[in-house]
Amino acid sequence: MKTRSRLLLVSITGMGLAAAQTAPQPDGPFRKGMGLPPAGADGPWNRDVVVYRTSENGAFEKTATFERAGVPTIARMKDGRLIAAHQHFPMNDEAAFDKVAVHFSSDEGRTWSGPEVIRVDGLPDGMRFPFDPTLVPLPDGRVRLYFTGMTGRQFDESTPAIHSAVSTDGIRYTYEPGERFGIKGRNVIDCAVVLHRGEFHLISPDNGAQLNDGLFFGGEPMEVRPREGSGYHATSSDGLNFTRIEDVRIEGRRRWLGGAESDGKVITFYGTGEPARTSDDEPRPQRGGFFMATSVDGKTWQAVPSPAVGGADPGAVTAKDGGLIIVTTGEPRR
Repeated sequence: MKTRSRLLLVSITGMGLAAAQTAPQPDGPFRKGMGLPPAGADGPWNRDVVVYRTSENGAFEKTATFERAGVPTIARMKDGRLIAAHQHFPMNDEAAFDKVAVHFSSDEGRTWSGPEVIRVDGLPDGMRFPFDPTLVPLPDGRVRLYFTGMTGRQFDESTPAIHSAVSTDGIRYTYEPGERFGIKGRNVIDCAVVLHRGEFHLISPDNGAQLNDGLFFGGEPMEVRPREGSGYHATSSDGLNFTRIEDVRIEGRRRWLGGAESDGKVITFYGTGEPARTSDDEPRPQRGGFFMATSVDGKTWQAVPSPAVGGADPGAVTAKDGGLIIVTTGEPRR
């Protein structure tokens, strides 16, 4: 006999909506997204964001941990500092729980400032606080925050879509009116956005159709289920008005759940799933992990070798020494 549960609307960390845990809504304020979770409850608040530095030969080291956090993103600001943002789940601060917090680093990710919850002015009436952040540096020195936005606290109250806000300091943001990208009847969350050769590319994993009452999958036709290896793709000349184009595809057990970076020649996507194998003799990795893929136009992608870091929903930037600085959602806390 099939049973279903409603979604607890806190940010879906790591594996995206399709792989989120289904759990009955508990009684009390938390059922409506208010207050801290009940003692012993599991969820995205029970994970940490881990920061890694890698060398050009693939070696890596852990340099920092952002406790009780998920859905990370990282970018380089115009002054050279790094800014990282994530969903923030402090268990001793109800006002900051399930908000977006930022950290800054002036030494290439070796040390970071403490978490600071962002402020977003001008959100529409009824819209919950932004979640699933993606940071994109703009040519004029500002930082744009793309995020999942929706009205209410549950997925059956509205269809989630991508919205944006802009900031001069990475902490105080102003909402940019209107929806950046959405698809009627489909859950569009956890996007990655990159500015490449004057064009913004937005990619979001295919999380399937929105089900009645916000319920999860179990016996529905394949056409409404999430498609592994497929992602929605939209482009824009100004970063505000996006037009959907042909979906992106990647082979293997991979999801377009992560972040992207451009060096002006190619786009590199940092995603969730099996890494590329360097030879046919290698054992096939288990589901999960960190993969990298490259594209010259944002449309056709090829998986490339990547560092053997774990985690999910990563973001990364190129370090000044040529390696990578990676932020990723770790395993459940012990």
